[in-house]
Amino acid sequence: MSTTDQAEPDQDSFGSGQGWTDAPDTQSTREELVARIGEQQRRIALAARSGLNGQPDRGQHQKQLLGAVGTLRIFDGVPAALQTGPWASALSLPVACRFSNGQPCPFADQTADVRGIALKFFTPQGVETDLLATNEGGRSHAQDAARFMAFADILVARIERGSSGAVEELLDELRADRLTLGELTRMSTILLKEVGLRTVNSLALESYWGSVTKLGEAAFKYAFHPHPQAGLLPGFAADGPDHLREEILARLARGPIRWQLEVQPYVDEENTPINDASKAWRSRSTVIGELELSSLPAVDDERTINQMAFNPGNGFEPLGITHARVAVYAASARNRAGRGLLSSDAARQYLAARSLADLPAGQGTRVV
Repeated sequence: MSTTDQAEPDQDSFGSGQGWTDAPDTQSTREELVARIGEQQRRIALAARSGLNGQPDRGQHQKQLLGAVGTLRIFDGVPAALQTGPWASALSLPVACRFSNGQPCPFADQTADVRGIALKFFTPQGVETDLLATNEGGRSHAQDAARFMAFADILVARIERGSSGAVEELLDELRADRLTLGELTRMSTILLKEVGLRTVNSLALESYWGSVTKLGEAAFKYAFHPHPQAGLLPGFAADGPDHLREEILARLARGPIRWQLEVQPYVDEENTPINDASKAWRSRSTVIGELELSSLPAVDDERTINQMAFNPGNGFEPLGITHARVAVYAASARNRAGRGLLSSDAARQYLAARSLADLPAGQGTRVV
């Protein structure tokens, strides 16, 4: 699908996205979570199976599956409530795209895991903007950031000490009242449904949802959904420890890959809760643009993109769980600076050098 055959969104059907109530974590809670991500990164760096040799890396999404420069297009007719910031007008810009597995350890791709996408671009006004999303069914397994980090402690202990370590950590979380058995059961059920019981054959065929943010007074979520014409890659066997990377590289060698960018508005607390991240939103989605990857990445592209720091607060105002995510992502980036961290200015210069004239337009080409 190109900008020429995209139907104009129905602005009136989107609504205002207003009427919400935000209940962010307290400053002390956010400070505690920042300290905990640092401790988790330190523990993982020291774990033998992480291969990090004591030097911290990303607190989540450590294994990069693909780092590539693509094109982000925002169409005319964005709903009126969102016509500000990065969606203020139609645009077509180069964007850095990082696909990854969710855990903070480079497990084989056959391992059940969340898959994520992180995008970075700079608006025509020069504002750094990031889009971060995962394929966890439009929700998180955790209701809020504190529960997310408590569950992450268990995963870290499993990386450190195997199943026995995970059980020990689980009991510690229960004794400290950071989790209850009911919450643990609910989170495990969501992960089993959205991750454990699903087979991911291709990153190109996955949908990815972001957490709640706002532009102006409108609360919304964004998501990337695969192009309607995308299908399985003929003749490709989905096996091997790096099969997701190998598959998307093989797909790119055949032609461009596209996802539709969609937005969902807040309508009410029952259908679109601001402060419970474990519930998928039930409101109408509107297509406002598309992401396209058109060519295989160079080695330098992948290295550069892997050094970028992404944050869900870049370009948007946080709501709900996103408040804590902003603080934790920033801390995680600082903690891994010893491995090489690309500054915002360096990222800006990198993308500015990748002019649209150097990127294949992909108009009229076959989508795989």
